Amino acid sequence: MEVQTTKAVDSKRDGSYLLARKSVIAAASDETGRRYRGRLPEVLRDEKFAKFEVLPLTGSLGAEIRGVDLNTVGDEVFKDVFRALHEYHVLAVRDQDLTPATLHKVARRFGPFSGNPVHTPLDGFDDIVKFVREPDDTGKVIGEDWHMDLAWLSKPPGITILYGEEVPPVGGDTCFTSLERAYQSLSPRLVSILEGLTGIHRGRGVFAINASQKRLGVSKDMEAIENAAVGHPVICIHPVTGRRYVFVSSVLTNFKGMTEEESKPLIDFLMARAIRPEFNCRLRWEPRTLGMWNNPYVLHTAINDYPGYRRVMYRTTVEGEVPLAALN
Repeated sequence: MEVQTTKAVDSKRDGSYLLARKSVIAAASDETGRRYRGRLPEVLRDEKFAKFEVLPLTGSLGAEIRGVDLNTVGDEVFKDVFRALHEYHVLAVRDQDLTPATLHKVARRFGPFSGNPVHTPLDGFDDIVKFVREPDDTGKVIGEDWHMDLAWLSKPPGITILYGEEVPPVGGDTCFTSLERAYQSLSPRLVSILEGLTGIHRGRGVFAINASQKRLGVSKDMEAIENAAVGHPVICIHPVTGRRYVFVSSVLTNFKGMTEEESKPLIDFLMARAIRPEFNCRLRWEPRTLGMWNNPYVLHTAINDYPGYRRVMYRTTVEGEVPLAALN
């Protein structure tokens, strides 16, 4: 963060100016350091949450949470974390000391396991998958393209939970985009058209994408995944907040009663609209960060920018609901 001064300066930028500029930058860097140590200016806090710090990531979605230990937190505080998740859809809960056993315990407080028909689970934990990227690994990382987890199921996971055990010192972020904001940007006329449509989401190609990851075990039931198809309303409503969102995903192939060729232009438009940068947030991983997101209400993508570094993550999911059509 560099602070600009209003004082007019010579184009040659003499030594006194450069010295002053260094001081300003150092002060700004120190403020940034304080920010990441949790001592943020009060203006950045969401004051609706008094029991811990909730620090919004962007104006569209996402928040960082500090000052809570999900291993030991009581029911009232836990409910507030859940409320923050519904409010922001993406949370980065910092400084969580978790093992697979305690991650399992924390996750199940949010709800039962959704099931995972794609990945081989961690030994001893049917609900946890371990993702490892070694320093010399090349090619795509898992989840590199914008997507929703398991959108081709009748009940996509309601919450995805990802724990960073070992993360690169820089890079390896996860980006999210808000399907609520995407909905809000659509014209009333287009919304009225979309309200009458059902999107068909398919598992086609999902097995191949995951099987290409040499360190990731996958299900042997390739045919069931390839043939999976489900219809979801295009315009849906959040069952808790009542806010509307547009249900699009990378595996949306066509609309019910329309061919893929006929559907493609509108699908391409909706996906392009959904991932516009003003609807995004970026989760910067730190060791011992527990990331979680309301899976059906966002798309996300992993950033492949950390060659030479190791990354170890543990993922689980929480059962969701059948997406609800938004009625007029």
